[in-house]
Amino acid sequence: MGAGASTELSARLGAASSEDVRELLAALPPAEGQKVAEAIQVSSAEPKAAGEEDEIPPSWGWPKEPYDPEALRLYVLEATKPTQQESWDEALAARSIDGKKEDFVEEKAFANLLLNKEGTGEAKKDRGIDPHAYEKGKWYRFLNYKGDCYVYVHNHTRDITATRPENFAELTEEEKALIKKLGTYIKEVPVEIERVYTKEKAIPILYGSQTSCEAMKTFFYYNKNSTLLDATKLKRVNAGALEECRRAMVWSMKLGTTLCIYCGDILPDFQEKICISKYKDTFPLSLFMYGGMENELVRERLFRDDEKEGGQCPVRPGFMVCIMLMYDTMGLAMSSFRAEEIRGKIPEYDRMVQIRIYNDDDRLKALEELRTGRRAE
Repeated sequence: MGAGASTELSARLGAASSEDVRELLAALPPAEGQKVAEAIQVSSAEPKAAGEEDEIPPSWGWPKEPYDPEALRLYVLEATKPTQQESWDEALAARSIDGKKEDFVEEKAFANLLLNKEGTGEAKKDRGIDPHAYEKGKWYRFLNYKGDCYVYVHNHTRDITATRPENFAELTEEEKALIKKLGTYIKEVPVEIERVYTKEKAIPILYGSQTSCEAMKTFFYYNKNSTLLDATKLKRVNAGALEECRRAMVWSMKLGTTLCIYCGDILPDFQEKICISKYKDTFPLSLFMYGGMENELVRERLFRDDEKEGGQCPVRPGFMVCIMLMYDTMGLAMSSFRAEEIRGKIPEYDRMVQIRIYNDDDRLKALEELRTGRRAE
C-alpha cells in the first residue's frame, strides 16, 4: 500500500465511529472477514521491542539504569559489614565467653556508661524489600562481608535478602569467562602462591596491573608471613642495593616467610648483570631455582657470621619465593615483546608458573570494556 493510500485510510478510520467499522466488517464476505480478523490477531500478538518488557514505571522511583554487577558486589560488602553496635556486642561476648549472661549484660551496661554509651543506638535500618523488585529487574548473588553466606541484591533498588528471589540471575557466561581470564583475585594470591610452590614444585611469577601490584607490594611489606625484596632498586646495580636484597633473603629464610622479589614496572637483568659470579655471595642464581636455597653451600656464601645461628645458616619451613611484575599495557595483559624480555632477563623463567592477579578495579574495568565495546579510562 502506498503512502498516500495509507494516509487516506488512516483519515477515514479516524473519522469513522466504532459502530461504522463493525458494520463495514459485518458487510464483508466471510473469506475476506476471516483475513481481516487474522491480521488483527497477528498484529496484537507481535512481540514488544527489546527491553520494553522491562521498562520501569516512573512512579516506582527507580533509577533509569540498573547498577553494574560489580558495583552491586561492592555495595553488598559495605552494607553487610557489622554495625558498631554488633561489633561491640561481639567483642564483649568474646570477653565474657566463660561468664554468665548476667555478667555480660552488666559489663556491657557499665562499659557503655563509662564510654558515653559508645556502641549503642546504631542499628541497621530495615525498610523492607520493594515489592516491585520481584516483578522487574534482576537479582544477583554475592558473598556477604564475612564471606560465610550468600545474599541476593537487586540491580535497581539494591535491596538485599538472604532468600533466593524467583527473578534471580547471575553474571552472563561471557562475563564469567572474562573474570576467569583475569586470573586470581588479589585476596586469594597468598593461597595460590603456596599451592604452586608446594603442589607444583615451582616458583610463581605474578603479573598484574599497577594498582594490583602496588597493593600486593604493601601486603608483602607488612604481612608477618612475608618478606619484600624490592628489586626496583636494582635498576642501577650498586653495592648498597645488592646488600639490601641479600639481607631480605637471609631474613626470609631465617623466619620461614614468603620472599617476594618485587620488580614492578622495572625489569632488572638478573641473568646477565646480577646473578653472575661477581655477585654470587650477594645475589645467587639459586634464588630463581625451585629449592635452590636449600643448598647449604649457597647459604654459607650468603650468610654473614653475625647472621648465623650456632654457626648454622637456617632455612626454616615456610620459606618460599615468588616474583611480581606489572603489565606493560593498559589491557590487563603483558605484551609479547615484554614477555620475551622477561624470558631473557629472569633465570629459569620457563620453569616458573605464571599467576595473573586482579583487584576490584581491574574487574570493573574489564566488565565495562566488555559491555561498551571500548576501552575504559
